[in-house]
Amino acid sequence: MELHGRSVKKRFDVVVIGSGFGGSVSALRLREKGYSVAVLEAGKRFRDKDFPKTSWRISKFLFAPALGLYGIQRIHVLPDVLVLAGAGVGGGSLVYANTLYQPGDKYFSDKQWAAITNWKEELEPWYDQARRMLGVTENPYFSNSDQAMKDVAQEMGVGHTFKMAPLGIYFGEGKGVSAKDPFFGGVGPDRNGCMQCGACMSGCRFNAKNTLPKNYLGLAENAGAQVFPMTTATKIEKMADGDWKISTKKTDDWLGEKGHVFFAKEVIVA
Repeated sequence: MELHGRSVKKRFDVVVIGSGFGGSVSALRLREKGYSVAVLEAGKRFRDKDFPKTSWRISKFLFAPALGLYGIQRIHVLPDVLVLAGAGVGGGSLVYANTLYQPGDKYFSDKQWAAITNWKEELEPWYDQARRMLGVTENPYFSNSDQAMKDVAQEMGVGHTFKMAPLGIYFGEGKGVSAKDPFFGGVGPDRNGCMQCGACMSGCRFNAKNTLPKNYLGLAENAGAQVFPMTTATKIEKMADGDWKISTKKTDDWLGEKGHVFFAKEVIVA
């Protein structure tokens, strides 16, 4: 590590840009193999109590650094599409609706790729592992809304297709009931049962949503991966020796001062 003005040069085997699903999985598996790993995240690190009670709390919900907003919801306006993405340590897992479906048979047998291999058979072990890591379980609470959806499906003649959603939520023994790490044999954090508040997409304030800091990313950090919040990658360069140089800035810096400079043998843009 070398000082250079106010910036610091840091060296790792692998630098992962982004702490969402792809970045968190990569960070954990690389640390398990013994590589030194840095994870760069443009957003903040949130505690459960930091999330807004409602998405109308714009200052806490939206991520728009140019406006001084550092919440969990990114909105990218493109010519033909509006893209919603996550921000913060844990990426999209902080703000998504935690529905975790596996594609149906028609997807795997699509003629675009069916001839390559038996994709369902090939990928099933990894879907199974992802379900275990993300704590996927069927929603045990049948609400009035669920009943309405089921009734409509039956009226349309497709009632047999109605199923409760597979969710990445810890329901446990009841609303708010605390439990020692129920997923990773004591290596992960203690959890609390879902409150059924419906605020999954504005950030779970009750320690029930299985976000990445509570599984993949949290385990990666426990294993030694280093996460750098409020760190925006600005440039990736291939060096003469084959290593990569990643320049950054502090996400909340308005003066244009340089952030840390990272060097790595490999870079993952996630």
